[in-house]
Amino acid sequence: MNLLGGLTNPNWLVFAMLFLAVLLYLMLLRNREARRISEKFPRDCIVLTSFGVNYYGLESEPGGPSRSAGALVLLKDCLYYRARFAERELTIPGAAITYIGITDTHKGKALHQQVVAIRFLNADGKEEKAAFRIPLPAQWTAAIKATLIGGRTLSPAQPPAGSGSSDSSAGPED
Repeated sequence: MNLLGGLTNPNWLVFAMLFLAVLLYLMLLRNREARRISEKFPRDCIVLTSFGVNYYGLESEPGGPSRSAGALVLLKDCLYYRARFAERELTIPGAAITYIGITDTHKGKALHQQVVAIRFLNADGKEEKAAFRIPLPAQWTAAIKATLIGGRTLSPAQPPAGSGSSDSSAGPED
C-alpha cells in the first residue's frame, strides 16, 4: 500500500481537519477563560484555577440541579466561579463557608458523580449550598480548607444523613 495514497484520501483529510478544528476551538475557549481571570484578579492573589468545571447551581434556585461549565478560581480570600458562556458568576467569601465536603447529590437529586459541596452564608446571612464537579475533588477540598478555612472550626451545618457525603467531619485536616 502506498502511504502517500492513503494521506490523499479525502475522507481521512475531512476527519483530520474536523479534529483539528475542534481542538483549536477548545484551546481558544480555555485561553479566553484564562484571559478573563487574569484581567479580573492579580496573579499573586490566585492560589488555584481549574477550567471545565461544572457548576450545579445554588440550592435555593428553583428546579433541579442546573449545569453550566466554566472556570473555578481559588483566591486567597474567596472562591470565584464564572460560566464559560452564560453571564453566571458566583463569589463565596472564605469567611462565609460553613461546610465543605464531597457528595454525589445536590438539591435532593443524585448526580451519579462526585461533586464538591460548599455550604456558606449568603449576603442575607442565610445558609446556601453550591455544588461543583471539579477534576481532583479531594485535592480541591484540601486546598480550600488550607487557604480559606485555616484553623477555623466549621459549624455543624452538614448535609442531611444519607445525602451521599463522604466527608463527615468537614473541619480542617489535623
